[in-house]
Order: sequence, then C-alpha cells, then structure tokens
Amino acid sequence: MNTEERKAVSAKLADGSSPEPNSGCLLWMGRADKWGYGRVSTSGGRGMLTHRAAYELVYGTIAPGMMVCHRCDVPSCIEPRHLFLGTHSDNMADMVRKGRSFNGERRGALNPMARLNETLVREILRDRRPYSEMALSYGVARSTISMIKIKRLWR
Repeated sequence: MNTEERKAVSAKLADGSSPEPNSGCLLWMGRADKWGYGRVSTSGGRGMLTHRAAYELVYGTIAPGMMVCHRCDVPSCIEPRHLFLGTHSDNMADMVRKGRSFNGERRGALNPMARLNETLVREILRDRRPYSEMALSYGVARSTISMIKIKRLWR
C-alpha cells in the first residue's frame, strides 16, 4: 500500500471496528465474507481482507505466499497483537493443535458446517427429482446432490 492508501485503510479500520473487552480482540464490524473475514476496499476498488490490512499497517508488507493467521481464532479480529504470519502449512498445524480440524472425526452431521443430516441424506438417495430441484429444496449445491448420489459424500 502506498502512503495515501495506508491512511485511508487505517481510517476505515478504525471507524469500522470495535474492541471486545473480554478477549482483547478488535472486531471488524463492517462487511465480511461467508467465513466471517472482514473486507475493506482500497483505492481503485480493490478489496482486501481486514486482518491482512491491519497486519500490514503495523508490521509492513506481507511476503508472497504468506498468510496472516489469528492467535485468537476469531475471523473478524483485526487486533495486530492477535495476528501472526505463517505459511499455509503453519496455519493448518495451528488449526490441528487447537483442535479445530475436521480430519475425519467430524464428518457428516458432526461437522459444524454441515447443512444435512443422515435422515436428509437418505431422503436425497431415494429422491428421483432433477438434481437442481433437489438442491434448491435441501438448501445445498447441485454438486452436493450429485456427490451424495454417487456416494462420494455421506457414504
């Protein structure tokens, strides 16, 4: 980011965040993606993840291929002291160390991101409607229906 862009992004982060007193997190209250990571626009309309912007403002440029990871595991947190640089492998190892990985033990309905349960999957397996129609009624992607039908998901 150039100097002008740094000032603008810094102001946006300050205006769009709020401290959480119990955890010490500084939470982004603005726009976020479906995983809860904040997004801020920079000059030219380019979007940037807020935690990456916060890290860069305090610690400097982020090397290519590096990720900005959260010590606190709160996607909307932009508190620089809660952020650290790491590779994708470092981030995955951190996830496993903290017990947040799904590594097979949280498959199916045990996965907190699951939209289906075993009963619904059995219904899908019996259902003869077009996949796109089933996807709409079950609230999942057409590809999910297809993967269930060929037993690549929910075996």
